[in-house]
Amino acid sequence: MQDFDSLKNMWQQPTKSGEVNKEILNSITNTKTTKMKLQKPQLHGAIALTITAILIACLALFGNFNFIHWYTYGGMVLICMICLVQAGFMYATYKKIKAIDDTVEPSAHLQQWEAYYDLRKKQNRWNMPVYYVLLNVAMAIYMIEIFTGRPVVNVLIFIGVYAAWMLFAYFYLGRKNLRREDNRLQGIIDELRGIVGQLNAEENKA
Repeated sequence: MQDFDSLKNMWQQPTKSGEVNKEILNSITNTKTTKMKLQKPQLHGAIALTITAILIACLALFGNFNFIHWYTYGGMVLICMICLVQAGFMYATYKKIKAIDDTVEPSAHLQQWEAYYDLRKKQNRWNMPVYYVLLNVAMAIYMIEIFTGRPVVNVLIFIGVYAAWMLFAYFYLGRKNLRREDNRLQGIIDELRGIVGQLNAEENKA
């Protein structure tokens, strides 16, 4: 925040058009707010997945489930690993956003956000599908012993509810979050492009 205040002070220097500077400062404030909104889901998601992995590991070690087959515990281990890998991925994404320097000149700042936006578009093509596929494979391994000897109707009901939730989470919640992130990134880039354009106009007037 101190770096951001320094940037604001630098851009509050008088120019031929005081209104332009006011618009620029409003745009920078909006960009800073949006940046924080992009960081929070990544950090909170990383924390939640780490806690989930720890809880599942504790259940596997101390739950006294007395599973017969080793692959049932293997499924729980896989779930923990998948959660931790995804948590690490989300934390790395959080760090990438945080590393974007708010104090560089607007054109360089814009280039940082455009580079990050291109990176996220590439990541989003594979991350969510791979995460959901691996998670559900691990869940299937875990559920084999759980379903053994259960009434077929109960098994089918559980599978139906589980599949419906996964489809809802993937096609609605997941894509909704990606659209929200995309809109926020597009908003930041549009704001910065406007700032660069206004500053270039000021330089041309000088």
